[in-house]
Amino acid sequence: MPAARPTPTAPLSRRRLLALPAAAAAATMAAPLFSPDAAIAGGYAARHLVDRSLAAPVSRAYRYLDVVQDAYVKGGEPRLLQSYNNESGLMTSAFVYDNALAVLAYLANPTIANVRRARLIGDALLWVQANDDAFSDGRVRQAYASGPMLFYGGGPYFPGLKRADGKAAILHPFGFGGSSTGDLAWTALALAQLYVDTRITKYLDGAVALGRWVADQTSQYRYGGYHGGRQADGVTAQRWTATEHNIDVYALFALLAKLTRDRQWTRRATVAADFIQAMWNPAGGHFWTGTLGGNEGEDPNQINTGNVPEDVQTWALLGFCDRGHDTAVDWAIEHLWNTDGGVGSQLPPGIKISGLTYSTAAKTATGTVPNSDLPNDPRAVWLEGNGHAALALLKRGRPGDAVLARRLLHETVVAQEQLGGGQTVGLTADPQDGRLSNPGEGGTWTGTSLPAQSGIVAATSAFDTGFRFGYFPRQHVGATAWFLMAGQGFNPYR
Repeated sequence: MPAARPTPTAPLSRRRLLALPAAAAAATMAAPLFSPDAAIAGGYAARHLVDRSLAAPVSRAYRYLDVVQDAYVKGGEPRLLQSYNNESGLMTSAFVYDNALAVLAYLANPTIANVRRARLIGDALLWVQANDDAFSDGRVRQAYASGPMLFYGGGPYFPGLKRADGKAAILHPFGFGGSSTGDLAWTALALAQLYVDTRITKYLDGAVALGRWVADQTSQYRYGGYHGGRQADGVTAQRWTATEHNIDVYALFALLAKLTRDRQWTRRATVAADFIQAMWNPAGGHFWTGTLGGNEGEDPNQINTGNVPEDVQTWALLGFCDRGHDTAVDWAIEHLWNTDGGVGSQLPPGIKISGLTYSTAAKTATGTVPNSDLPNDPRAVWLEGNGHAALALLKRGRPGDAVLARRLLHETVVAQEQLGGGQTVGLTADPQDGRLSNPGEGGTWTGTSLPAQSGIVAATSAFDTGFRFGYFPRQHVGATAWFLMAGQGFNPYR
């Protein structure tokens, strides 16, 4: 899985992206934007908060998603959300994983307004599925342009989600033309959950088409399962297989079996389940990453034991639901816990934030973060991981789990209130449609300021995952969506 992910020929797996050179996001301190009463008055009141003190932070997080969704297009036009702030250097990249999470976060509190917003994203996902520039087999690609952008070096130019020729604006220049098995499973889960909430059959049809594509990605190597998908060319199959992806696929196929009453999905889910079981390390009490095969000379018949990630441990409980392996959550808490702050930290003076990091290697990596001149901070907290772990603890429900889950959520609120200030989204002052383009080439990143203390940054400090890519303190749709789901006790897999 992750060791096989970001290679020159491989599509980046789910939200895991190569960090383009960009300045570190500014961290500022500001007063809270909403009180709990104001949050309720503003129409963002959550129905099922796991802690009442999260009312205002959840409200602000929904406000962030709304602003990002409306950054380029307003009203009833289907659209995708730009995954990161303008200054990230990724321009208007809208990763399908992040957008699937945004759908699910809106459905965690299914008000009329939130379901409407979820449907706008769902309709955009169906549109890109039907308007690919090369394939009509039900797939979607890793990322699309959500707004106007001019790629590095003077081209190509994308006016938005729809190219000038009417096709979906796939970000081939970034290498985002591949289709990750996990990304597609999440996209299908989001569409299937939209069907559950609306009973509109086009969403189930889209999920089924994605599921069929995923079912064709069966690995022929020793441990079976569903391999990583298709590389950036859209054709070449990945050789590695990810535990994480197979958890996603298992949950998707189980849901499709329930919704369609087609037993074939149950048989397909078993393929994923067998792989997940094979990746269990009983001696360590955790799951391995998956298999090797992403790098030249690696044997895809061998298990990758070199770097163990957090998400596999917590997602197994949420998506695979086998209580015989729920000690993996304890392993993640024990081995991946970090506290960022103090001397040498990239956090503002006086600020400390605790939680989980991405992987075992992230705690020991040295040097600069890949594709950046920023030093790796082995104490950094990966805030999406805080959401994963909090939700897993809440669902497990052992003594002390709820207390620790609430702590993880409140640590994330500190990041929400203290980090990501000064970041922008949306149209710039560029005279050509307000496009984003490289300031080093005469363009600009600066759009409209994001609401204060609203979105969750991806990481408290820049860090190296150990898989040749990093995370940074940039406001992130994915991290914000996981906070919203965990803060409301909503399991996106179920």
